[in-house]
Amino acid sequence: MLVRAAAALLFVTGLWANTTAQEVASIDLTQLTPRTDLRRPGPTSATSGPVSGRNENHACTDISQRVGALRTSLAALDRAQYQFGDEPVFEVRIENVGSQPLQVPISPYLADLQPADPGQKFEFSQLSVALWIGGKQWNSNMGGSVSVYGADNHPETLVSLRTGEWVRIIGKGKIELPLDSGVTDFIMAGDGINHANAQISLKTTTMQITASTEVSAGQELCIAKVQGPTVPIKVTEASQ
Repeated sequence: MLVRAAAALLFVTGLWANTTAQEVASIDLTQLTPRTDLRRPGPTSATSGPVSGRNENHACTDISQRVGALRTSLAALDRAQYQFGDEPVFEVRIENVGSQPLQVPISPYLADLQPADPGQKFEFSQLSVALWIGGKQWNSNMGGSVSVYGADNHPETLVSLRTGEWVRIIGKGKIELPLDSGVTDFIMAGDGINHANAQISLKTTTMQITASTEVSAGQELCIAKVQGPTVPIKVTEASQ
């Protein structure tokens, strides 16, 4: 059970819309098998060697281009105590707290957005939800993440959030040992993990796939991000 009142606990399989006045959609990614593998055009006589790739991701750098505001709240976790290597189930609420409608993707099936011709350039939106954990002086995305996708030519993969409306996403992460030596220093000094929260990114990506290359360019949408309250947790090293 998630750490919340049992009467309010509800897992949803697939997409669920218009359940309450303010909840627009909910998806339980722990009950689905996401389709994210993309098809590649067949090789030609000129194709040789390994597949090469180039991925560019551009952050929002101009706050004057903001298109709305979202508040991200970690609504529930399946436990209060974990060890490194555990896979926590987390529930996140993403609410439009801006003054204008905001469109967000809700489909786990990126592969369904690829055109019939796998070599055709295509564009999609990606909403990534990451579980962050931290101590008194630090915070890190060490809890894993999940993503959902959408595209304008697949309207069933998108929802429009008006002010006060939200989507709910349930996902499974994985708590990894930190690679950042600065984080390790904090933990070794006694500033251990005592809380978790959730953070999001929303971007638009253009992708082009050929028999020998894969090129993508992503642009993060300029959204004001409001952080919900943290949830107390404890994470320890695995028992020997």
